[in-house]
Amino acid sequence: MTLIAYSPRYRLRELVAYRELVGNLTVRDLKLKYKRSVLGAAWSLLNPLIMMAIYTEVFTKFFGNRAPDYWAYVLGGLLVWFFIANALGSATTSLVFNSTLITKVYFPIEALTLSTVLSNFVNFLISLAALLVALLVVGGHLGGSVLLLPIVILALFMFTLGLGLLVGTLTVYFRDIEHLITLGLTALFYLSPVLYLLGPTPGIGAHYTHILRFNPMTWYLECFHAILYQGAWPDPAMLELTLISAPLTLVVGYAVFLRLRSRLPEEV
Repeated sequence: MTLIAYSPRYRLRELVAYRELVGNLTVRDLKLKYKRSVLGAAWSLLNPLIMMAIYTEVFTKFFGNRAPDYWAYVLGGLLVWFFIANALGSATTSLVFNSTLITKVYFPIEALTLSTVLSNFVNFLISLAALLVALLVVGGHLGGSVLLLPIVILALFMFTLGLGLLVGTLTVYFRDIEHLITLGLTALFYLSPVLYLLGPTPGIGAHYTHILRFNPMTWYLECFHAILYQGAWPDPAMLELTLISAPLTLVVGYAVFLRLRSRLPEEV
């Protein structure tokens, strides 16, 4: 295999040529996730709905949260968080769990990571569409900023895919990463504004706003909260960080994958 075969341009062309394989792997992941499940894809929305009801009740009754339509804030945050957490969790082991396939058949193996992120992305889009319908029905605060939603969604996908490629590749060499990701996501959940409001609105995270703004998850969550909950344009700084970090993370993640690609079949 020549060095040309591992150049970014060649890999991207090959990935496009194998787009049908990517589609089949994505469908496979979706089917495996809901195999023998009565509710099927409905779980992608039912899970955050149940968590939303619990967190809304706890934060309203026990922590005295008086934010209007707090349920919408929590649900929007949970949908974004579940996508990142589930996609990253699946991507971490996407190469390791398919070692037999990688060692016996030649194909662009980054398709394995891409398909896991895509399958979770499909679930996220379905749930997000349901949230938008619910907000329209109850008279949510949707405004002109909703036009920016597709761009923020694309940025979220790029950011998550970049992280997925990075941790998926490194997990082949360091299996402890799988467990570190699980622990890290658990801690990061409470260090991200999924449940509490930042900024001028009183909330649990009000005193830690400056610290939490360094958390990349905050950038994406705050953009979604601004559009879906406040019906306002995202904070310019948050939006800028989101739009810069997304392609940068994807480039870094894919660069690491390409750098180690030639040794993956041996190491996996």
